[in-house]
Amino acid sequence: MDPTVRAIHALYASFAYAPPHHQWTVLAAVVATAPDAPDNIISIATGTKCAPAARLSPHGEAVHDCHAEVLARRAALRWLFAEVLRLRATSTSTWLVAAADGRCALRPGVRLALYVSALPCGDASMRTLAALQDPAAAKLMSSAFFPALAPGAVSRGRDDYARLGVLRTKPGRADSPPTRCMACSDKLARWATLGVQGALGARVLAPMYLSDVIVGDVPPALHALALEDCARAFSARVGALDGLPPEYAPHAPTVHFTSEPFVHSRTVLGSPSSSNESLCWTADAAPRPEILIAGLRRGTSPKHRYRPKSLPAVSRLALLALYTQLAPDEPLSDTTTYESVKFRATAYQAAKRRLIGPGTPFAGWVATGAACQQFNAHGDVVPGAHLALDESTEDLPVVVS
Repeated sequence: MDPTVRAIHALYASFAYAPPHHQWTVLAAVVATAPDAPDNIISIATGTKCAPAARLSPHGEAVHDCHAEVLARRAALRWLFAEVLRLRATSTSTWLVAAADGRCALRPGVRLALYVSALPCGDASMRTLAALQDPAAAKLMSSAFFPALAPGAVSRGRDDYARLGVLRTKPGRADSPPTRCMACSDKLARWATLGVQGALGARVLAPMYLSDVIVGDVPPALHALALEDCARAFSARVGALDGLPPEYAPHAPTVHFTSEPFVHSRTVLGSPSSSNESLCWTADAAPRPEILIAGLRRGTSPKHRYRPKSLPAVSRLALLALYTQLAPDEPLSDTTTYESVKFRATAYQAAKRRLIGPGTPFAGWVATGAACQQFNAHGDVVPGAHLALDESTEDLPVVVS
């Protein structure tokens, strides 16, 4: 796996980007591999920030979760959408094949791998963080009081390191504003069951799963511990999960470790603060990556944030616009909302309810909320458009310690 990681680092270096003020960040990338083709790096992203719950946008123009893994997945989805268009136009693709139901699937032998320069936040990293923290922090954490929580309740950030196998919200710092963004460990577990294509992609893409997760910046002495934690966080805590629609099933990605250092990691830079910026790049889309701050493209003025040219390419609104090119038989009217388009993927929604609905392994999942999904293809909020399905879990209460 090290040659793949070196190729990712080399491509990142070609962007000639550095976080400001010597601040550290996390790097992630999605790579497509095939037996008869060179590795294809389809997305690269950096980032460690997410939007506070009080500042979520209802218009779809801002990216709420800018952690590297999340941005890399969203950029990979954009590449997959574009590859569907290329397959339809040329009838050839190294990576995708047309399925009998009209959707596209990964060609046999093609694998998707996620590289992350550090352990994903949340359940996969709790014990490693505890093992690596300085003695003063360890003493403070061991003396802190955390109230007892119900088995399915969500912990906030790094509260109570000893509570394993549970859902957690971002960010890790206790003094940061609360968010409705789930930890990256939780999102990886969700992708391992529902696929990286998400609800928006499920109408044009068969479920697509990560075969491999490559993690950096884990000392060799902690590999066994981290491997155990990743296995629990990404798949074991989900369990067998019967009752899913036939095309969905829990997958356990193979976890690998790399010793290749990331040039802007916390370990290399030794900086106490992380960058507020995020980098996001999709292969075959643009030669230069976008730089995001607070979920918007850097330099975008408030009055221009809704312009198509100003939208982050991985924002909900931009991905919805690309989706309309993929599904011309599903015209979007001014009253068609982002949420209603996602609910058209009925099998995906059934699988999602099986994973995070009441009484399920992830019943405490904190959703962004229906209020952030009632925009149309123009970014306008459609009043009273929430589907309000009995099975919907979009408005589960936030439960934090």
